[in-house]
Amino acid sequence: MFPSIPASMENKWDAHQQQESCSDNSLVFICKLPVREGFQLLDSQEPVRIKLPAQCTVHQLRVRLCMVAQEYNRLSEPFALLDPERYSLLYHKEEEWYEIYDDYQVLKTLDAPWFQGNDGLQSVCVTVLVQKTTSKERIRFQGVLNELIGYDLDSSDTNRLSELGYTRRKFATPRREELKKRDPTAYATEPWVTSTALPNDQQGHLLQILSVNIYYNSSVLSIKADLTNTPSDLLKIVWESLSKDDLLFEEWSVDHVLKVCSREEFLSGDFQLSDYLWVRHCLENTLELHLSVVAISSLPEDTVSREYWPLVDSLTGLSSSHEELSLKGKKVEDIVMISLWDCERKFRVKLLGFDIPDLPLKVPPLVHVEAIIIYGKKIVSSVCSTPKEFTDEVLWNTWLEFDILIRDIPHGAKLGLTINASTFEGTSTKDTNQGPHTLHMWPFPEWDEEAFTYEADKLSTATNPDIAKAMAITFMLDRYSFPVVLPYGKSSSGSGTSPVSDSSTMDLSGEPRLSSPSSEGSPTTPFAKTDCLRRLKEESVHYASNLPQFLRTVDWMMPSAVQDVHWLLSHWGPEDIELPVALELLSVDFADMKVRTLAVQRLEILSNDEVLKYLLQLVQ
Repeated sequence: MFPSIPASMENKWDAHQQQESCSDNSLVFICKLPVREGFQLLDSQEPVRIKLPAQCTVHQLRVRLCMVAQEYNRLSEPFALLDPERYSLLYHKEEEWYEIYDDYQVLKTLDAPWFQGNDGLQSVCVTVLVQKTTSKERIRFQGVLNELIGYDLDSSDTNRLSELGYTRRKFATPRREELKKRDPTAYATEPWVTSTALPNDQQGHLLQILSVNIYYNSSVLSIKADLTNTPSDLLKIVWESLSKDDLLFEEWSVDHVLKVCSREEFLSGDFQLSDYLWVRHCLENTLELHLSVVAISSLPEDTVSREYWPLVDSLTGLSSSHEELSLKGKKVEDIVMISLWDCERKFRVKLLGFDIPDLPLKVPPLVHVEAIIIYGKKIVSSVCSTPKEFTDEVLWNTWLEFDILIRDIPHGAKLGLTINASTFEGTSTKDTNQGPHTLHMWPFPEWDEEAFTYEADKLSTATNPDIAKAMAITFMLDRYSFPVVLPYGKSSSGSGTSPVSDSSTMDLSGEPRLSSPSSEGSPTTPFAKTDCLRRLKEESVHYASNLPQFLRTVDWMMPSAVQDVHWLLSHWGPEDIELPVALELLSVDFADMKVRTLAVQRLEILSNDEVLKYLLQLVQ
């Protein structure tokens, strides 16, 4: 185990970094601290001005805030500033609040509203806010949601930077946007409609006349309606039966809506009557349609309040090219992040050990750990530890080195750990496990259910939520002085062409007839370049049905080949691929993010009824 660094030494190092950094690479944070535990801020309180090198992380900013708050006695618990669960860091941009969520993010990559201060340094205003405690109503709502989905998300969401925790936090952004732009009236009166055609045995209903009883105030209006009529047609019939009082139909219809009697269901929009689910129910059971005309103002108000969830910083620095991140010709103070493609050493993990609360009935004499790198369902590389005697706690404290360079690990690869029991007969254990860092192991599935679950589990990094009874394995990854990021391309220039070598070609038809422009030579004029791209797209789309077979032949270990595939897919739209192809691209065979994104975009074009046809396949 590595010795821990005393907090005093860390503070001295941060202070030394601040003094030694040059002004050109320093940032100034004007931080507003809360005056007491709570959400209220004292506007007259003097903000704290902190100067840090641009290479520092958000955690180092918290350390400096803690030092200042302790020195000037600004908070009763200054060390609580180090805990992002208790204090959040926010900045205001374009009428929205953004949270600096990741404590390991480099300060220079913040997408904050920087301005030049009086000293010529880039500055930004940051507000330190006490995190809200979870309300009883929120806990009750989460309990109902967990019961509906059959899984307790909070039991697995123990780390705010885990895949589950960060994804849930990011989902708050689109939810806030939807609440912000939601029309309360349209949301309250949203109809239940379908776009599927009527079954063959009900096609005759389309020729029938539907009996409709409409109730308004104290009067009842019985009419015969055609199934091609719309709710607006029915409202107009009601309006014509009223005394006009110089009120136009357009003005009256805006304030009224048709509601199904004794049901929280409305007939609104420009749909035909045959498209409404309740109308189809009445046709199928030979029932009359009973509707009431209600005023929009009488509907209950939208009680969904906009939750306090600030947006999350977009980490603009992660979109840099390899050329911008390269270490060549840079001084140490100019380095902000390290390109993954510069890491020319083999990937390794330090296996510390595992413990198990309850030993199995049959205790094997020896166990060993197998570490594998999985991409899709393909094992890219694997390495095994030495066997150890099996007890309730087994320690290795040794490095396991893979035969693959860090730069060659494909984006989206998973690290899997399997605990194998070795006996003299060579039989294996029933416990297998996958995932990063400290893992709470899942039991190995039985053979009869493995075919249904094991393949899908390879795409997941979830750990066993039953922490008290699960076996836990602990390991360490290499640490770097700077964040290691995956660049989006070789260089920032030439975005219109594929950023790969001349030798890279792509073939969808099995013949050498389609290649990237970089392999054909650069066009001499913009018109020729545009024409080349147009012809390439027209040709490649013809072979979209062969896309899964083509992607299976791609060497995902080669960044140049991956860049070629991404370049090709960037010139395709979701409508260019067929639905069966999109469903196949969502299988465990294809782990590339851009490939799966294109498939999801194709499914988003479908209506709800069309998606229901493939729901079982999507779940599997």
